[in-house]
Amino acid sequence: MHMMGKVGVWLVVVVAAVSTVLTSKLVQVRNSWTKKSVKLQADYQALQQKIGVSSAELARTEAELFRSRELWGQYLNDVNTTVNPATGVVNIERGLNHGLHEKQTLYGFELKPEGAIYRGDFTVVTARDVQAQLQPNWKIRPEDVQTWAPNATWRWRNQIPPGYQPNFDTQLAAIERANDSLEDRKKKLTIETGLEKAAADTLKRREDDLQGGESLTKDPVVDPEFRIGLIPAVEEVEESRNLSLRKVDELRRRLRAVQRDVDRLKVDNVELTRKLPQPPATVGANQN
Repeated sequence: MHMMGKVGVWLVVVVAAVSTVLTSKLVQVRNSWTKKSVKLQADYQALQQKIGVSSAELARTEAELFRSRELWGQYLNDVNTTVNPATGVVNIERGLNHGLHEKQTLYGFELKPEGAIYRGDFTVVTARDVQAQLQPNWKIRPEDVQTWAPNATWRWRNQIPPGYQPNFDTQLAAIERANDSLEDRKKKLTIETGLEKAAADTLKRREDDLQGGESLTKDPVVDPEFRIGLIPAVEEVEESRNLSLRKVDELRRRLRAVQRDVDRLKVDNVELTRKLPQPPATVGANQN
């Protein structure tokens, strides 16, 4: 065979071997990319479903946010608010410069670390450039205001959801009824306390009348039962009576002893008289 033919055969063999190796690598790469493509398609389909759910959730959340903003209206946040603890009147560091005006209704929320606390609805009574004064639209109780921080940051809104204020008003009405009931009970308790004190004073006077005490007079002219009490006076009378009875008994005993002595003397006199010599009988007496 010609030399060039041999060289060509060997080149064909080498090219065939290289082609086989490269074909094998290509098949492996194609299979790998095919697997990746299938996986990416599955991931894409899963992500499409998640994107649909997330988009729906986002739309719902944005709608709720819009409705909430519409229901809650505009607000002034982190407003320095000073509270008068006696009247509940508040002063805020916002005024005409933030669109406030007199007779406007605002809803106050005291801001605390644990969250915002609704304090009620207020009316702007005075509005200046950078300051306003508001008073509560309900009957304030000092014990309620004591729970408010005298100087704190509040959030003020120009409206709240429709069902929010009625609930607050219902609670206020319930508190007012409970407060009225409490006041009635306090008045009743005051009356009952006064009656109890009067009864205790009367009982003390009656005890003093019976047993003696500081409420009785010390005037010696007054009868003993009005000075030392009825029972001590009766005891004194009984003691005096018993003393008199003992004296009477002693006198009676002495009288009986004297009587016995007199009777004994009479008997002795009679005996002595009989022992005396008898006088002689007279003539006239004999004739008779």
